[in-house]
Amino acid sequence: MRIRFLCILPLLLGAIQGRADALPERELQISAPSHVRAGAQFEISVHVATRVGGGEQIGFFHGEFSADGGKNWTGFSYDQGLGPETTRHATLTAGPAASRVLIRVRIAFRDGAAGDVDYSGAAIRWSATWEHWDEPPARSAVVLVDP
Repeated sequence: MRIRFLCILPLLLGAIQGRADALPERELQISAPSHVRAGAQFEISVHVATRVGGGEQIGFFHGEFSADGGKNWTGFSYDQGLGPETTRHATLTAGPAASRVLIRVRIAFRDGAAGDVDYSGAAIRWSATWEHWDEPPARSAVVLVDP
């Protein structure tokens, strides 16, 4: 039994290592329901991480939502210097039936060898993509409001 375990252990360790290597260097994921009822409260979460190392961290985390199709935006996170990984949660309220709740998040990774970069690793263009919520560095989600 002991010999069998020792033979399998290197295979298991190799499989675990293979999975870790397959993770993206930078991650930005918005989790939200696809549909909600009119006027209902619902939860969203945004997970951000960098696995680049070398001191790179989440330098800026800006999250906003609009319950009126983008006419007005409300912030749910304006944070900076968050380390290499964080998750933010927010409770939002849906608008009227047949409307949409828009969610947008933008992340700037900083302090690493690559400088200020977005989740794809491209340099942040502060007066272009960042200012106008272009993708990347922004990512968005839409929640449809049912009757």
